[in-house]
Amino acid sequence: MWLRTTSKMHPLRSRPFFLLSLPLIDWSALAAPTSDLNQQVILHDNSDDGASPHLGHGRRRASITEQNSTLCDAGSRQWSGTVPVSGGREMFFWFFESRKSPETAPVTIWLNGGPGASSLLGAFHETGPCRVTEDGSATVRAESTWTSFSNMLFIDQPIGVGFSDPGDPELWSETLAEAAIDLDLFLDAFLEDHFPHLRQAPLHFAGESFAGRYCPVYADMMRRSFDSIILVDAAVNLPQTFLGVYDHFCSPGAVPSGNGFNSSACAEMAVGYSSCENLGRLCDATYDGQVCRSAMETCYYVAEPYQRQVVAGGQNPYDDRKTCIDPPMCGGMGMEQVASFLNLDWVQDALQIERMKFQTVNMDFNSHWAEKSDAYIPSIREIGRLLDVKKTPILVLNGNNDVVVNTEGVLRLYDSLLWSGHAAYRSQDLQSWYYSDESGEKTFGGRMKKEQNLAVVTIDEAGHMSPHDQPDAVLQLVERWTQGGPSAVWGMTKRDV
Repeated sequence: MWLRTTSKMHPLRSRPFFLLSLPLIDWSALAAPTSDLNQQVILHDNSDDGASPHLGHGRRRASITEQNSTLCDAGSRQWSGTVPVSGGREMFFWFFESRKSPETAPVTIWLNGGPGASSLLGAFHETGPCRVTEDGSATVRAESTWTSFSNMLFIDQPIGVGFSDPGDPELWSETLAEAAIDLDLFLDAFLEDHFPHLRQAPLHFAGESFAGRYCPVYADMMRRSFDSIILVDAAVNLPQTFLGVYDHFCSPGAVPSGNGFNSSACAEMAVGYSSCENLGRLCDATYDGQVCRSAMETCYYVAEPYQRQVVAGGQNPYDDRKTCIDPPMCGGMGMEQVASFLNLDWVQDALQIERMKFQTVNMDFNSHWAEKSDAYIPSIREIGRLLDVKKTPILVLNGNNDVVVNTEGVLRLYDSLLWSGHAAYRSQDLQSWYYSDESGEKTFGGRMKKEQNLAVVTIDEAGHMSPHDQPDAVLQLVERWTQGGPSAVWGMTKRDV
């Protein structure tokens, strides 16, 4: 997750800035005009057998293409396309059926963060059925993929991101409320009109990084309920994240020596620690955009000694085991390869979209959202309501080598989260958990704790993209979660099971 600021908020405004409740809205007043939604679906077919039994003509106009193995040898059926949302705009998706029993498998929605990051980065570098080759010219089948147990729906959102970029910044989504409306309209069309056989399937909502804002806020605002929320290295509360940078490098038992931090650097980081925590508490209490932005400005100074070292050959905020190749995003996260592949003319032709420059991260969109209060307000109230009011199970996964959304900050956050299970959750100790490695041996995966419908899991040897860094461990966690919820994941604390 990252925000590039161009404001007056900080003297380092020319440098990238790493980021990482809205009220219920009047849907009837804000929904798209019905005249935009009463046209028929336009179907294309690139499949090997030419059959598309799941797709029917619906009330909404869409352009949907069944893909064959040319773009991605997925091992299952797949469709890509666009669905109209509000204001005549279109939202792009790529849907892969599960390789196993797709008719009974759950549906998992995946969102990348940014803000401004395409969810196709997750599809082709983390959780989807194919990976882009190193030269960006093709894809190969992934053996470790969430499609081994779930139907996967990757959505480019908000409008302005990935293949959902209309090319005109005036048409970009401006707020989380607007983006939530668009996603809700999209899901209505997708599940009711175009893939109605999925309406009764369990529906899980997964997101990474800045999707720690997207997923909880959308799920809290939407009329529909989700069977669970899965937050992966997700930025939920920025002051806690900045405080966690100090804890990550400077607390006893933190990252080993040799990370570039000595006692003087830690002393410099400690100067603003109490002010950051104080303003962070005020932000939590008020949910006021200006208060939370002020907290962000203050908390930035805690991490500034670290941020100064995010240079070529220096610190990598997405994985403390690696050096930064090309700041601000430091490379090594598949962005260049995914962009190269999706910018090939024949790929865009197969996707039935007009030629455009695809960006894995739209940094102009990122800068635009960095000026808005939605980027700074936390998601803690929404998470509390989801746990207590909607009774939605929430799984939190975090890589222990992530700095930009560090485990230390995540643990602080959920220990202080106000909800009905607060006391019982906070009083628990973290327990070791285990997964089966390639040889079938039980392997230490990290630590976790659980209370009621909340499970927080740390993942060893994983950075900001933990599904990529520890594919088998994360896959086993999420598969158990979608099949049996918190108790099934808790079963992984038993080494002999």
